Amino acid sequence: MRSPVGDQLLASRTTQHTDRRTLRSAVVQVALGVIFLILSLPLHAQSEPAPATTITVLVYNYVHVSHATLAAAEREANKILGAAGAQAAWIECLDQPLALDANDLCRRGWTAQIPGLRFISGSNKFQDAEFASAAIPVLSTIYYEKIARRAHRDNADAGLPVLLGCIMAHELGHILLGDPVHSATGIMQPRWGRPQFQQALTGNLLFTPRQATRIQARTRLIANLRPTADPALPPSAP
Repeated sequence: MRSPVGDQLLASRTTQHTDRRTLRSAVVQVALGVIFLILSLPLHAQSEPAPATTITVLVYNYVHVSHATLAAAEREANKILGAAGAQAAWIECLDQPLALDANDLCRRGWTAQIPGLRFISGSNKFQDAEFASAAIPVLSTIYYEKIARRAHRDNADAGLPVLLGCIMAHELGHILLGDPVHSATGIMQPRWGRPQFQQALTGNLLFTPRQATRIQARTRLIANLRPTADPALPPSAP
């Protein structure tokens, strides 16, 4: 025979066991609900990258690269820069007429805050094999005719805008990294032969993760600097 006290203890234990089981069930349901919510989100909402930081780049097209070629090259360069967390807002300084604010920036010329990128004929008198050069931190120079001749020699005329965009990204990489040093892989390789051109045409020339981190940091720094009143170098034609 059970005592009243024993019956009360048994009832209490049964209630506690039921409460724990109910609590576990509720926790499981909540966890399943959270998992379902995460899985139901669009993929871009789950892994949305940080927005790229934009810097202004003054473009001086002294060799009259066609508008279509230059626009396509700028898109290609921005695709490569975008993968590293940066974007360039291009201002074509030799186009007329220009908006008032753009005209003012072009009049001031390139600076450490607003670098320049110029297309010229000829070659680097110190290193004739180069396709481009950079005067860190203010100016990139592209030897357009050398690039066009190389693309033609390799039967890659249709890929000229892509090649041009990759070289633009490479030189702006020097500006944004603040460093003339090259790397063994990726867009910052020092020597560009047939393998690198093939990588460029297939979209496989990019900044390394370490370079991308530095570019993001320096681009944010440049974007937050106040523009200087005078150009670091005069934007005179070559």
